[in-house]
Amino acid sequence: MWNKPFEKLRRRMTCLYAAIFGALILVIVAAAYTFIWWEILAHEKENLVAQIYHEGEEWVESEEPPCSEAAIRSGKMLAYFVDADGTKVILNQLGQGEVGQKIMQHEADWPKKLDTSRLLRMHGENGERYRYLAAVAPVIDGDKQLGRLYMFKNMEFYYHAAYKTLFLLLCMALVLYFAACYFGYWLAGRNIRPLSNMYAKQQQFTADASHEMRTPLAVMKLAVRGLQEDEDSRLSDFAKESVAMLQSESERLSRLTENLMTLARSDEDFLPVYTAQVDMTAMCKKVASQMALLAAEKKLQLKQEIQDNLVMQGDEMALSRLLIILLDNAMKYSPEQTTITLRAAKVKTHLVLEVCDEGCGIGDEDKQKIFDRFFRVDKARSRSQGGLGLGLSLALAIVRQHGGSIKVLDNKPQGTVMHVQMPADTK
Repeated sequence: MWNKPFEKLRRRMTCLYAAIFGALILVIVAAAYTFIWWEILAHEKENLVAQIYHEGEEWVESEEPPCSEAAIRSGKMLAYFVDADGTKVILNQLGQGEVGQKIMQHEADWPKKLDTSRLLRMHGENGERYRYLAAVAPVIDGDKQLGRLYMFKNMEFYYHAAYKTLFLLLCMALVLYFAACYFGYWLAGRNIRPLSNMYAKQQQFTADASHEMRTPLAVMKLAVRGLQEDEDSRLSDFAKESVAMLQSESERLSRLTENLMTLARSDEDFLPVYTAQVDMTAMCKKVASQMALLAAEKKLQLKQEIQDNLVMQGDEMALSRLLIILLDNAMKYSPEQTTITLRAAKVKTHLVLEVCDEGCGIGDEDKQKIFDRFFRVDKARSRSQGGLGLGLSLALAIVRQHGGSIKVLDNKPQGTVMHVQMPADTK
């Protein structure tokens, strides 16, 4: 089993390989078809000129007409014999049908130079299509040129054969394309297998390390709390500060451990989603009320713009955590005396959540990077405020688990908008 990110990478690489192989196959088929048709046409042109010379010799010897009556009636072969100046018609074997008339109407398209040929394409009155190969060569009696003999050969048989050949080539190309897609899928899997194995080992290490750290961290937190609550201990001011620092760092490590465990589960699609009908209106208002106290401590105003009757299927605890992450992130980067706005509304069939702040904003080059783990736009400031660089990664995982999307927009005139879109309950 592949990890989900690597399965997506494998599919993208397969599509790329399939596109490359498909283009190569089409180029080869087009080149093969063009070469075959070019060779056939060149061969027929040479043969028709040679046939004109042969028929000219027979005319000189016995005045035998170049074309038989059967060939003329079927339109398979037609001829037109004029003197050397082209002013007098010696023999007209174009027949009385529509084909002969059309060839005569296209006399300007006949080959002009001797021993040359040209393909004529014509259309009948009822939309019929005629294709004839026209060639001209001199009829010579000794040293004297008696005239010019034009012969016209019906090429429909060759066109039908060419279409059948093209169809067969395309069928073969389709079979080769499917084989190439399978080969591309196998090749992509082989290429990314080392990366996937490395990623799986790293992921397992993260999960195992996080799990193993939970117990000693819990012991550390209890020990620190015991020191703080022990009234009989006479700790110096320095020791008290050290204990407070240990408490702060142990809490930070605990959050980091829990976040790493959650992300490790989300990578393997083990992040549980307890699907139930969630009253998003009530939940948004509840979270906003809780976060409003923290905002007031930081001299920020939290504004609510929440529609009524917002309902969706999902995990209420995870969705609540999503809102807390987005609001907490906005508070960290908002200067004092500014406003943070939480919006929730239904747009068509989707539930849209937006957290807008009036901070310094995020550059275009960082708008996708902020969802990467441990990425901080302002590393010094994030660390000083207790940021771990995992909040938005968790937010992205929660949104994806609910079949939604999240992106960063610019707030006007300044600031950032975290825009979340998830399927709403249509019942």
